[in-house]
Amino acid sequence: MADDADDPPERRSDPCAPLTAADNAPLNDVAALRQQVAELRERLEMVQTFTQTGIFERDPHTLQGRWDRHMYGIYGLPPPADPSAQSPPYELATGMMFPEDRPAGGFRGTLGVSGTHNAHVRLRRPDGVVRHIHARWKVVDGADGRPARVVGVNSDDTEVYELARRLETAAEAARIGLWSTRTDGSLPQWNRNMFELLGLDPAQPPPSLGDWLRRCVHADDRDRIALEATTWLREGQGPIEIEFRIVRQNDQALRWVIVRGNVASTASADQRNTEGVLLDVTQQHETLQRLRDAAERVSLTASAVGLGSWDVDVERKLSLWDEGMFRLRGIEAAAQAVTREQMAMYVHPDDRSWVMADQDRQLSTGEGWRRTFRVIWPDGSVRWLASRSVPVPADSERSARRIGLNWDVTETVLAEQAMRERELAVAASLAKSRFMSRMSHELRTPLNAVLGFTQLLRAGQADTDEARRRHWLGLIDDAGRHLLALIDDVLDLSRVDAGEMRMTLQPVSLATLIDGTLPLLDRQALARQVHIVVEQPVAAVVQADPVRLRQVLLNLLSNAVKYNRQGGEVRLSTQVSPGWAALHVADTGPGIDEASIAAAFEPFHRLGTDARGVEGTGIGLSIAKALVEQMGGRIEVRSSVGLGSTFSVLLPSSAVAAPDLSAGLAGAQPASSPTPAHSAQPDDAARATARVLYIEDNPVNAMLISEVLSKLEGLNLEVAVDGRSGLQRARQWQPDLVLLDMQLPDIDGVAVLHELRADACTAHLRCVALSANAMPSDVEAARAAGAIDYWTKPVNVPDFLDKMSRLLGR
Repeated sequence: MADDADDPPERRSDPCAPLTAADNAPLNDVAALRQQVAELRERLEMVQTFTQTGIFERDPHTLQGRWDRHMYGIYGLPPPADPSAQSPPYELATGMMFPEDRPAGGFRGTLGVSGTHNAHVRLRRPDGVVRHIHARWKVVDGADGRPARVVGVNSDDTEVYELARRLETAAEAARIGLWSTRTDGSLPQWNRNMFELLGLDPAQPPPSLGDWLRRCVHADDRDRIALEATTWLREGQGPIEIEFRIVRQNDQALRWVIVRGNVASTASADQRNTEGVLLDVTQQHETLQRLRDAAERVSLTASAVGLGSWDVDVERKLSLWDEGMFRLRGIEAAAQAVTREQMAMYVHPDDRSWVMADQDRQLSTGEGWRRTFRVIWPDGSVRWLASRSVPVPADSERSARRIGLNWDVTETVLAEQAMRERELAVAASLAKSRFMSRMSHELRTPLNAVLGFTQLLRAGQADTDEARRRHWLGLIDDAGRHLLALIDDVLDLSRVDAGEMRMTLQPVSLATLIDGTLPLLDRQALARQVHIVVEQPVAAVVQADPVRLRQVLLNLLSNAVKYNRQGGEVRLSTQVSPGWAALHVADTGPGIDEASIAAAFEPFHRLGTDARGVEGTGIGLSIAKALVEQMGGRIEVRSSVGLGSTFSVLLPSSAVAAPDLSAGLAGAQPASSPTPAHSAQPDDAARATARVLYIEDNPVNAMLISEVLSKLEGLNLEVAVDGRSGLQRARQWQPDLVLLDMQLPDIDGVAVLHELRADACTAHLRCVALSANAMPSDVEAARAAGAIDYWTKPVNVPDFLDKMSRLLGR
């Protein structure tokens, strides 16, 4: 070791490196020889350390000898300071051994026998620790042929024995049988559990393979096991696992077992050893059979009641469907895994997006899932399915899962839909009955004035002076106008409810809207001595129909004035919030109690019992609410009894500036007919006698128009009582103007207009529709057929005469 400094660095750094050409240097090369010796010693030291092996040498005659330091470590003795010192006495070493483990005849008994010897012994060291030692030694003869020295090794196999003990303990606790076989013809090696599992006496040796097959293996499995076992024992290369039945010998009990085996490594290629385990799996087999039976019962029950079950791996998002899941979708298929895309394919297109998104959310949150959705069968039919699922947390064997059920609820859903439809029909019928009852009341009230005072006038009582008759006529006129307003409001309400109220949404400035609406309230506010205050409006622009929004504001302001106290106040303000703008109308009236707020928007609700004598139809708020909602907004109410109410209109704000509509809003008049598109200029020809043909089947209406037109000079009126006679007279007479009722007994007004336009003799005639039909669709149809204007009944006599004069140049 003194020459280590001369060693090559790579040789010193890796003492286990293979010998090179330098190792074959001539023996007289002392440096090379020393290097080889040093390396061999280093390698030997490493091997001894790793294998816990000590080397000893003794004189077979004197039993004196030497131990290396590893021998002292194995025996738990301190090594001497001088490595060349004599080993401990033979008696000391053998005295540490367990008496029952000492070799027969002792170590001395082998000293006269040349060759190799070995023994497995346990020894108790001075520190009390027990070690398992494998001793191997060789008796070497001298030149005279007699034993000259003994050289041997001791290996500490304690760790191997400890592992074997632990294995045996574990096998004992788990009731695992351990077995091994050899090809040398010896009997198998069994642990105690093998005997117990097979019901054999452990005091007897293990049976041979043939005896074991005959005695222990069930007759129905014997041939199969004999073939598989003998083939594998003879030539099998890998592991084997066989499940079969045995008949336990001590009690003849039928048991299920599994044999697992493998080929053990051997030192000789000619030797073939096998080893393995025997496991009693009767309980597991019975449990599995019970699970199979339960699963079969569940499957039969699910099939009988129409259930489908599924199990999804949350991480992989892969679902396992049973046959019932496919059957619920009109498909006959065996249980199999389905992907998310396949699942979505079966869902109704209208439900697909929310169903899949909802399922993904439930998988991520771990919540339960309860939903009902539609699926489409291959034949195109639609079925409703209910789905319920619960999460199953991950464990050591499986990742997080979700299990659930599907079942068909089509009949239930259809029954519920039918019930809801019946309930809606009943509710609609009740609402219609209430509406008709209120409508009847609202119609009969002004009609009572019309008919009552008309009868008084017709009676011609002598004591009735002219002033009273004029007063009665004024009341009749007021009642008639109220009836007309009521009919217009009902028509508006029906148009909004039917979605026929056309809207032109555009940016509308609330400040401009307020400025154009307030002048229309001056006379009403003055009569009630109500002061209207406009707070400084913010620059609020909403997306709305300007005409309809003005109608809403006019209704709210009119109500705030009508239902206010004498000398009260109405405050108008605006407010802006992100995405919205609000218009607030606050009054100082009596207020509305909480129970009546919801009813305030019902038709004919007059905001409390104290509203008697207040002019109005009671439909305005219903129309206002419907109009605002159709424009994408809402109306809110806050009220305190005795203090007043605030109605707020909230509409989506507009990022675009509003056009200047102040002139149009200020000049617009509600419920007015448009100015005729064609008007004659007063010239000499126009002042001659004008011909007017009135096609009308109602004689009273014909008489009324005749009386009204009698006030115009130079006008000749003829009346046709149906469409056909009207067409004939128009061709013959060539009138300057045709007044046309749209509801005739033979053909309707639109058909008359089409025929007039189709005939070259009458195509040039100007026609004005004069009808009680006031729906927008009626107006559009008449104009499309050729009418130059559309006037609604009842007529306002002054307006009617003014329009006729302009058309005829009078």
